[in-house]
Amino acid sequence: VEDLLTPHSCVCRTEEGRLVEGLHSSSLETVIPRGGSERIMVVLGEHRGKVGRILERDPERGRALVQLGRPGAPQVLSLPYDSICHYLGGGDDE
Repeated sequence: VEDLLTPHSCVCRTEEGRLVEGLHSSSLETVIPRGGSERIMVVLGEHRGKVGRILERDPERGRALVQLGRPGAPQVLSLPYDSICHYLGGGDDE
């Protein structure tokens, strides 16, 4: 996802580098990183926009235990997979 046009549509970049505009959020699939050190972003709910890391996965329930915020003041939450996605953005905005 490159940009949000509305709360329900976005611009996405394909693996080939092509931009696709006006995709509805229901057309997208959430990608959960497999590695434990990779970052995620919360995309739904009150913590939307926060960046963190997955501590544990519960594939049977479709949930992950995630740590949001900086190591000195972490917030640990159990969130549904649909509320988080793999975060590839830059910066240290956890």
